Amino acid sequence: MHYYQFNIADYRSATVHLSNEEDLAYRRLLDMYYDMETKIPLDTQWIARRIRVDAEVIKNVLSDMFEQHEDGWFHARCQETIEHYHAMAEKNRA
Repeated sequence: MHYYQFNIADYRSATVHLSNEEDLAYRRLLDMYYDMETKIPLDTQWIARRIRVDAEVIKNVLSDMFEQHEDGWFHARCQETIEHYHAMAEKNRA
């Protein structure tokens, strides 16, 4: 996906407890999730290099804002948005 709807109020209320660096990491992780259209990989060093944020900050944000699965870090709202996007794309193709 190259576009997703961003609700400022929802984001602000969900992230009010994050530091500036954690907030930056979270936004970049969301962008990564939407861009890849799949879970965030478990390799935090790889993620740190891709989004240019310290690995320790990434670990904190992932454990706070995402759900760890065996195959990656899951975010329910992102996944729901991606599934809706694919459903609409399929409907438009038909």
